[in-house]
Amino acid sequence: MQSFLSKVTTQVLSKNDNLSNLTFILPSKRASLFLKTEIIKQLQGSVILPKIISVEEFIKEISGVDIIESTSLIFEFYKIYLKYTKKDQIDSFEIFSKWASILLHDFNEIDSNLVDANSILSYINDSKRLEKWNLKNNDHTPLTQSYLAFFENIKTYYTNLYSHLSNKNLGYQGISYRIAFEKTELYIKENSTKKFIITGFNALNKAEESIFHEFLINNLAEIYWDTDSFYFDQNNEAGKFFKLYKSKWSYYTNHNFNWIENNLNTSKNIQIYGVPKNITQIKKVGDILQTLKNKENNLQNTAVILCNENLLPVLLNSIPKEIENANITMGYSLQNIPLAYLFELIFKLHINKAKFNNKDNFYYKDFLAILKHPSLHKVWVNNNEFSLKLNTLIITNKIIFISQNDIKNLINKEPDLKKIFNLLFNKWDKNIETILQYFISIIDFLKNDEALNYLEKEYLFRFNNVFQQLINLNNEFGYIIDLKTLYLFYKQILKIEKLSFQGEPLKGLQIMGMLESRVLDFENIILTSVNEGFLPVVSAQNSFIPFDIKVEKELPTYQEKDAIFAYHFYRLLHRAKNIYILYNTETDDFGSGEQSRFITQLEIAKENKSLEKIIIQKTVVIPKLESNIISLKEIEKSDAIISQLKEIASKGFSPSSLSSYIRNPIDFYKQKILKLKEIEEVEEAIAANTFGTIIHEALYELYNPYIKKFITKDNLLDMKGSLHLIVTKQFKKFYSLNSIKTGKNYLSFEIAKQFLINFLNFEIGELGKNKKIKILALETPLEIKHKIKDLPFPIKLRGNVDRIDEVDGVLRIIDYKTGKVESKNLTIKDWNLLSSDYQYSKSFQVLLYAYMYGEIKNIDFDKNRMQSGIISFKNLKSGFMEVNKTNITQSTFDNFLLQLDKLIIEIYNQKIPFKEKEIITKSF
Repeated sequence: MQSFLSKVTTQVLSKNDNLSNLTFILPSKRASLFLKTEIIKQLQGSVILPKIISVEEFIKEISGVDIIESTSLIFEFYKIYLKYTKKDQIDSFEIFSKWASILLHDFNEIDSNLVDANSILSYINDSKRLEKWNLKNNDHTPLTQSYLAFFENIKTYYTNLYSHLSNKNLGYQGISYRIAFEKTELYIKENSTKKFIITGFNALNKAEESIFHEFLINNLAEIYWDTDSFYFDQNNEAGKFFKLYKSKWSYYTNHNFNWIENNLNTSKNIQIYGVPKNITQIKKVGDILQTLKNKENNLQNTAVILCNENLLPVLLNSIPKEIENANITMGYSLQNIPLAYLFELIFKLHINKAKFNNKDNFYYKDFLAILKHPSLHKVWVNNNEFSLKLNTLIITNKIIFISQNDIKNLINKEPDLKKIFNLLFNKWDKNIETILQYFISIIDFLKNDEALNYLEKEYLFRFNNVFQQLINLNNEFGYIIDLKTLYLFYKQILKIEKLSFQGEPLKGLQIMGMLESRVLDFENIILTSVNEGFLPVVSAQNSFIPFDIKVEKELPTYQEKDAIFAYHFYRLLHRAKNIYILYNTETDDFGSGEQSRFITQLEIAKENKSLEKIIIQKTVVIPKLESNIISLKEIEKSDAIISQLKEIASKGFSPSSLSSYIRNPIDFYKQKILKLKEIEEVEEAIAANTFGTIIHEALYELYNPYIKKFITKDNLLDMKGSLHLIVTKQFKKFYSLNSIKTGKNYLSFEIAKQFLINFLNFEIGELGKNKKIKILALETPLEIKHKIKDLPFPIKLRGNVDRIDEVDGVLRIIDYKTGKVESKNLTIKDWNLLSSDYQYSKSFQVLLYAYMYGEIKNIDFDKNRMQSGIISFKNLKSGFMEVNKTNITQSTFDNFLLQLDKLIIEIYNQKIPFKEKEIITKSF
């Protein structure tokens, strides 16, 4: 089927011999190259090609106005804003910039649609005043007064900005359109011998519409539309503008409407795929491309259209290797380049420093994030001494805020790192130009890496341009006065700047966004992300002009924008033979999970036979959920493992290691056989085990002077007096004093003190009941050799008892717990479960302590009263909780030893593998 540009070329060449007198006007620059190629293909011999320009270039040619870049426009606008706003109503540049872009967009629409600016801006002001008409003068708050004053000033801002830019021969696009409209008559007189070919347009603003129509009625132009009878026969929004022009333009009283064709209702294969997740969509695109490549060696007539342009990097990694040529029309936003994240982190580092109110200190997560960025990680990753220092600083010393001294200590022997560290982490001057020079210097440092490839060098060059642009803008205007405002404009420029790809534009697979596809035709079309929200895009009402006023003044609303996207969608299908439409079925952050209304319209049109010749096949891909039973791990005990277990027997089993085996034998295997350790992480908030250690050590220091003594109330009161200093000392020893001044760690410090005060008060209460408490030992190491009948070697058992005391003649073996323990946790209902059920682990632990102590002291349990149990600091009301709420007897130990021997024999039985239990295991 003949393409639209081919048909236009044939028609124009048949009517015109002198091509040098022709000017083609197209919707985009992209289409110019395709049209030029088509003209060359149809022409024979050497000729002078016609002029081919985009509509923006055409309007600029008529108006003579240079279009101002959007960021510079905001700076120019702020100059006007300062001049015409009362001093007590002036916003900072940071606040101004957030609403200025919306207002400028409104100004642009007013001008490009030739609306009387004074009329509509006065109308808006009056409508806002009417909203507040029932407020008495004394009811106006400063906020409402400021709100009304803003709308009163809009007309002043517009008029003076227009004049200010015009005096510099500058303008935003709307100004260029308005001036072009005003100069149309003169331009026509000066170019009366020329011929203009207006090609492939759809939605025109009022300026374009008026200018084009003026050219047509003066016989200086021909216009060719790429439209379809489907738009006119059906009430389809895609034909909204064509119907308007056909009925409204006086030119069509005596001229044909070129062209209304019947391209949509022709033989086409449309395959619709509902696919879960974006990544699956792109994988499906890869499969489709592979199939097409197998059928057609050349994919020159194939295009992938990305409705969600953020999927470009994923797509580039999914194109089959067999496809050698792919041309990317759309630019790749700089904000998606990995290097952008490094500068984002640097901004965040210094902005957070101010937010945390730390003069020279950096939050460790921000600090580490920069060092771990790939661009900087390679600078120090092989430096073992630096890595060790960094680990000591963050992990061992638990430094949450990194000081300048900390940084100096890190790099004092690392001259290669000093330069980049000084650029990144030195105290930044408040002068914005100095800060921007830091960024330029960081880029210069990164450029010296000899391992950089061409693309990485291009990234650095483009970011250098971004920061240089910010320097130039601030030198001219001086409005960026702080880091937050600088960051705001950096982000704005980053959204605009795109990295262009170079390639053979007419060769191979074409990859583009929806707008880049205008006027172009392809035989095979692959459309991705055809979801509501992407096609059409979400219509946010970012405007100060109310909807009803927009309708009355014939300014575009979301309805017109939806009609534009409808046309772009259907126009792609005009001459295509194979169309693959993919949409995301998942409802998540990346989409609604709802197919685009345009897919539904196609399905309805097929059903009611408006598009009866097309073939639609729809497939919704549902992921297969395989309920595979995950088999639990089993590790056979080799001779080497048994040898290691014997080595452990000689060094000693602790109660916690045996409890670990009871909980999950695989954990025991990882800890004791593989010797894997838990992942070492930064304790930003004090960890539970560190908190427990501090409590234990503080109790040891408090009670240590009273070993072998009966404690008195006065002793306990003295302990309370020294408690603050002792807790502080322990925090310094096991954590970091710098980190307990604020936040969660300060609360932990206070909780630790309160735990100890509560415990001392509990002890005072016990003495008040006339109990006599004698401290026998603290943090006592215990160690015995335990012989088992079925093992040819003894098993060493070892452990540390927190406290051994005597209360009214009863010997107590006590383990402290900072977590909550209840008496039921120490009740053994079934002795047979003691060696296999982890819920009995606390009873197992304290009984093992009691057994070891009894063996060392050779205690006759039937003649001596002895208890073993726990004091829980979160359950002090329960006091000392002993196993089974009773004294330990020989019978108790007989039952315990039976289970202890059973457990140890199982560990050493080579026929019994380490079997995983169905619980969440620790991460190692």
